[in-house]
Amino acid sequence: MSPEELANLERWHQVLDDSDYYEILGVLELVDPVALRGAFHDFSRRFHPDGHLSESEAVRELVSRVFQRGAEAYRVLSDPETRLRYDMGLERGHLRLSRRDSSQVPAVREDARPLHELCRSAGAKLCAMRADKHFSQGDLAAAQAELERALEFDGGTNPALQERLEALGIVRYARGD
Repeated sequence: MSPEELANLERWHQVLDDSDYYEILGVLELVDPVALRGAFHDFSRRFHPDGHLSESEAVRELVSRVFQRGAEAYRVLSDPETRLRYDMGLERGHLRLSRRDSSQVPAVREDARPLHELCRSAGAKLCAMRADKHFSQGDLAAAQAELERALEFDGGTNPALQERLEALGIVRYARGD
């Protein structure tokens, strides 16, 4: 590894804990799945540990940590439901979705529960389960419609659902939906 490449790796390592998943992969928040996959492949070519087997142990450890964070970013951003939860947390300043050790940013929500558990009525729970299905398919408009129905079933006064709807609206706006 050249001195310039080593300096670049050390810079990456220094900013890793202060970077959100979008910054790590070098994409905008409204990135589509195809562009996200391409960005991760580019990231992997630079930081996959198998490409640095001949380096010192210290360099391999740095590369491994950077790559692990990039892989974590890709796992979160490539799953529509997890990405939505991440984006909601990012709006609150949380750079990471989960915590693996005490040196990292806390989880987005310690009290996070599935949508249907936030509902009071049976009709609302059914709508929330449909919303979860739409999230997993990446159909945020249909998910939002189901959450609005769930809120109606709960008499329009469910603060937890209202919070999720507001966050979903922000994400859809950011994505241009």
